[in-house]
Amino acid sequence: MNKKDIKAVLWDFSDDAIGSLPGDFIIRRVLSYGGIFLIVKAMREYGDDAVRRVFATMKPMSISKKKYHYLKNFLFA
Repeated sequence: MNKKDIKAVLWDFSDDAIGSLPGDFIIRRVLSYGGIFLIVKAMREYGDDAVRRVFATMKPMSISKKKYHYLKNFLFA
């Protein structure tokens, strides 16, 4: 993922700090605030299994209801 894409979900971090963030944190932010395009990019960069694992550990209320339904029943089904 390029810096412009990732900055959309990590708006509260400086460019220098983004490089030191753990992958699970970035994936969680992408799932919560990113669009489907960014989620697919995260799946390519971190792997499908890692993104599915992070999604499974997230609380349903941390993602909008419609997005959670789509991710659970279509993208990660």
